[in-house]
Amino acid sequence: MKRIFTLVALLFCGFTFGFGQSGIYGGDFEHWKQKPIYQYFEPDSSYFSTLNQLDTVVAMQPMVTVYRCDTAHSGTYSAKTITRYFSLMDIIIPGVIGTIKIDWVWNKAILGMPYPYGDSIPQVFSGYYQSYPVGNDSSAAVILLSKWNTASHKRDTLAFNYMAFHGTVNAWTYFETPISYFDPMTKPDSLTILLLSCGGFNALNMFGSQGQIGSMALFDDVSLTGFFGVGLRQLLIPSMMVRLSPNPASSFLNVELGSDIKDGYFEVYNAQAQLIKQYLITGKYCQINVGDLSAGTYYYKLTSNNKLLNSGTFIVTK
Repeated sequence: MKRIFTLVALLFCGFTFGFGQSGIYGGDFEHWKQKPIYQYFEPDSSYFSTLNQLDTVVAMQPMVTVYRCDTAHSGTYSAKTITRYFSLMDIIIPGVIGTIKIDWVWNKAILGMPYPYGDSIPQVFSGYYQSYPVGNDSSAAVILLSKWNTASHKRDTLAFNYMAFHGTVNAWTYFETPISYFDPMTKPDSLTILLLSCGGFNALNMFGSQGQIGSMALFDDVSLTGFFGVGLRQLLIPSMMVRLSPNPASSFLNVELGSDIKDGYFEVYNAQAQLIKQYLITGKYCQINVGDLSAGTYYYKLTSNNKLLNSGTFIVTK
């Protein structure tokens, strides 16, 4: 039995900002999991989520707004978002994938997640999209960084970028925007990313959303990029998980990937941003000799076919 009353409570509550889990990967949208019974797909990521759970609520009306799509910019899959109409409440439900989760206990949807990057600050928001609007509608990509103000008891917006994509775009098209900081000196504690089929989406009041039913957008290879202190590019939403052990290491460093890779390279850089080691990886595992390295912090990049998949640091001790 589907929970129509719960949906009504959810919609009247609107959206509030909160925190999700902090693991971040999956901007390539390659990994999905199918939900039992209702059979819709969700990103297999602790970072990206959707409003597809609404499909478990609305009787006799499909409410899936995000699909696994086999039209991809790279790899096998992308994310397809589509705007739906909820006739029971006479409102628009935009297709959205990002830092959004439904909280059934408190009957609300939560936007945002704890800021996971330490002292690293994102500088560029980018990705690829296709857009198929109905009428004069548009799709959109949004990033917001904020911090809780203990004095005013509200969130201060530290950075905000909104990109609207107008007109039909039926080939993969790159989008990129430098992140504009209102306060570059304050470290954020919350990050919100939304990828939307409807440019008129209202995050705080679902009743206020504006858009056309059936508008659709595809997204793939979404990324946040920052820079390590030595000037090396840092990928903040990696498409491949990397586990390093032991870290710190003294003689050998074991590299375990989240999935098999073909013709990948694990590159090691020193504090002067100089490439000092490069290892070919085929499969999921690689062992690196660090016994000849001096004690200190080193930087790594994982690449495949000239695409950056992950980056990070490790420590060598003696």
